[in-house]
Amino acid sequence: MKRPLSSLLTLLMLLLASPAWAIQEWYDHYRDAESAIRRGQCQEALRSLQEAVRLRSASGMNLRTYGMDFVESYFPYYQQGLCYIRLKDENSAIRMFNIEERQGAIRGSRLYESLVRQREQAQAAVDAERLVKDKQAGVRRAAEEVERLRRESTELHREGRLEEALAKLAQAEKAAEVLEPAVRQQVADQSKRIRAEQNERAERLATAQKIEEGLAHGKRLLEQEKAAEARIAFEGVLALDPKNVVAQEGKLDAEARIMAETTQQERDAAFRSGKALFEAGQYEQALKPLTEAAADATNREAATLLDRAQKTLARMRFQKDVRVRIDSLLAEGERLIAAGQFPEAVVKLGNALELDDKNTLVRERLRHAEQMTRQAIIDTYNPNKSPDVAFLDEPPLEMEGSTLALLGVATDDRGIARIEYRNGHQKVGDSVLNPNEKGELPRSSRIQHVFDLEAGPNVISVSVTDAQGLANLQSFSVRRRLRFYETQAFWPSSVAAAAGLVGVAWLGQRARRRRAMRSRFNPYIAGAPVMTEDLFFGRSKLLARIMNVLHHNSLLITGERRIGKTTFLYHLRQALLADEQTGYRFFPVLTDLQGVPEESFFHTIMSDIVEALSLKPETLASLRFRREEARYDGRDFSHDLQRAIDELKTRTPQHVKLAMLVDEVDVLNEYSERVNQRLRSIFMKTFSEHLVAVMSGVGIKRLWTSEGSPWYNFFDEIELTAFTREEAEALIREPVEGVFRYEATAVAAILDGSDLKPYIVQKFCIHAVNRMLEAGRTTVTAADVDAVRDEVLREGRDDAPAETPLAHASA
Repeated sequence: MKRPLSSLLTLLMLLLASPAWAIQEWYDHYRDAESAIRRGQCQEALRSLQEAVRLRSASGMNLRTYGMDFVESYFPYYQQGLCYIRLKDENSAIRMFNIEERQGAIRGSRLYESLVRQREQAQAAVDAERLVKDKQAGVRRAAEEVERLRRESTELHREGRLEEALAKLAQAEKAAEVLEPAVRQQVADQSKRIRAEQNERAERLATAQKIEEGLAHGKRLLEQEKAAEARIAFEGVLALDPKNVVAQEGKLDAEARIMAETTQQERDAAFRSGKALFEAGQYEQALKPLTEAAADATNREAATLLDRAQKTLARMRFQKDVRVRIDSLLAEGERLIAAGQFPEAVVKLGNALELDDKNTLVRERLRHAEQMTRQAIIDTYNPNKSPDVAFLDEPPLEMEGSTLALLGVATDDRGIARIEYRNGHQKVGDSVLNPNEKGELPRSSRIQHVFDLEAGPNVISVSVTDAQGLANLQSFSVRRRLRFYETQAFWPSSVAAAAGLVGVAWLGQRARRRRAMRSRFNPYIAGAPVMTEDLFFGRSKLLARIMNVLHHNSLLITGERRIGKTTFLYHLRQALLADEQTGYRFFPVLTDLQGVPEESFFHTIMSDIVEALSLKPETLASLRFRREEARYDGRDFSHDLQRAIDELKTRTPQHVKLAMLVDEVDVLNEYSERVNQRLRSIFMKTFSEHLVAVMSGVGIKRLWTSEGSPWYNFFDEIELTAFTREEAEALIREPVEGVFRYEATAVAAILDGSDLKPYIVQKFCIHAVNRMLEAGRTTVTAADVDAVRDEVLREGRDDAPAETPLAHASA
């Protein structure tokens, strides 16, 4: 009996000594993981979290463990995502975050914002890593392509096919743009050597042909008893080849015949006639009489005049030959461009530019051929793909309505050229997109069309075509059932249907609110400029006032920080671009002076003007402005401004107004009076009738030591103030209208607490809506506003810059 009892006790002791994890529950693993995360032991935490998920896969909040013990939040996938981020495995982190979001429980937690933020950062890291890898792969492929093209060029060069060799190098130069400077220099040197050899060969061939033609022409003239003309022909050959024996003998023969066939008096008369023609600038007509006179070796003056006339004519013929050669090369380049042979066109146009490096037409066409060559090279590395198309909601397979609204977005890295809508084989709409000022098509575009559906089956489709003609066709089959009011049962049920519509509207609003709560919809903006039109409140009257006076007044907009000056300038620019109500055509240019030092002031403004106006190559060539050159002063700016305005006058029959919209003009307070006076002189130039400015800042220094009046004396000053109560209330209510509501007391509390300043109003709204969403409500209450008041006011103080002398400059 003792031995069995002893064995039983031993077994019990072994069971009690079993590892703790053998009897751990999901919450034990989860708490172990949290402790490991706090210690920075992510691998250990992942093992615990995976065990927790094995035992309980569903996330949740306030989960009971045993008795009255609860786990406040159980988000194992979110925690795994955090661990993977620390382990630099962003793809696994994104996968875990997506699983947690699909679980749904975390959406009602304060951690949801962290999940979204962490996922965005992880996605950004993945995208950045992919871009680096793509760039590295592109560089590697570019190096291989450059090496291949150089080998092919060398072989073609060896075979004497210089044009083809240069075309290969034209492609290699574009492929080498992403490589090291040493590689680019090697390609350029190789191209330079072959081009020099090509020019030398062409020159030899042309010279040999001229010599052959000159000799043949001289012999014919001798046979025709035209000794003077023959001597001129042989002289032309000797100018190309002084040691040509045939030309030397021909010249002597012609001179002997002239001496034999003319008298001294005739030669003297010929000299006088030739000299008169030479002095009259008729060099071609002077050649024959001077040649006859110069046949007499004693007439040195005739020989001198003849030599001068021949050299003058040679220069004129050379210039004419160059022009003819340039025209020929340009025509050949245009033919090759039209045929899509862009590298070959680069060679022809490059030769033309060597003959005349100031020819703007040749330079422009060469730039186009090089751009197309570059694009062709890029296409070899990154083949064009059809546009990406995404729809907000795919059409149902069956529906009752007679119309179907299709909404989505199309994107393409080459640019969207056209969107076409079809119902069956019939085109029912299209949208042709226009390039911007730089000639670039938009990279993304909204897909939006309402299709009319026939009863029964319909096939609707959307075709998106990119800049290179590649299309993506998306088709949907939709069967339309007859709607209730189209059936015989409609009239007996019309009253019930009307009541149902009210219910549907109510349910629709509830559905919108649920979607808004799930996505944590919060449209307010505080801190950044407001660029969207639907969130631009409270300044429409001021905008209309400025539009009415800007054609003959420059304006200085002042106001405290964060009152909306930058936002206002942006929307003023949009209004000027769209203005068609006056006889003026505005060309607005927006410049931010924040951080611009005095020596870069005029260079910065002209840089923005050049970029915004997309000036023609001829105009750009006439400017003193160069992006890479820092030395640029007010005189250079005045010179270039005149050239820019001259071009703008050619774009429209309306009166041109270049509108300079300058933000953060307080910077001028730190500049010397010399720069400020130069700015003043610009508004007194002859071109000032085509120039207006709207400058914005907190304040401008009013005390100047110089005698001349400051530039701002030419400006009307407008102060940007806080909103009216009506404008502020519109800013509060309208962005969420139809989705969320504000209690009247909440609106009043925001108006009173914000002093009607738009920045503070939006701060209140952001925090109050966030608090409402966290509570799972759709109405903002006065309690929400009171709860966030201290945080809003503290952030307002933290965001406000320290007060400086600039803030008092306009006092």
